[in-house]
Amino acid sequence: MIGAEVERLHHVLARWLGQDCDPAVLAEFRDSHADDFTLVTTDGAVLTGEQLFAALAGANNSAPGLVIEVDEVTAVAESAEFAVVRFRETHHHDGRATARRTTAVLRRASDGLRWQHVHETAA
Repeated sequence: MIGAEVERLHHVLARWLGQDCDPAVLAEFRDSHADDFTLVTTDGAVLTGEQLFAALAGANNSAPGLVIEVDEVTAVAESAEFAVVRFRETHHHDGRATARRTTAVLRRASDGLRWQHVHETAA
């Protein structure tokens, strides 16, 4: 279930960034996150969910053809309330590939998982 959620969300993000698509795609991405979501980027910046979603709002089709591949998904810890997962994500765009190792905290909700926190490290 956790691995499927990681893949699903990155597929949604790749659609938003790599295709000209309906704003509902960004809404689906946003709805997958907790209200107090935070992200530590590969360059060390700490973003709130609002900062991330504001930046993404103007990024539809900003990387045409983007594909995000997710592998090496490992559940680091799980409880009734949270799951901590580590994975590698590789972004394929314009004939180049960039990879990052990501650790994420997902909160369990009655209707599924909500992304609480993500920390990315360039690989």
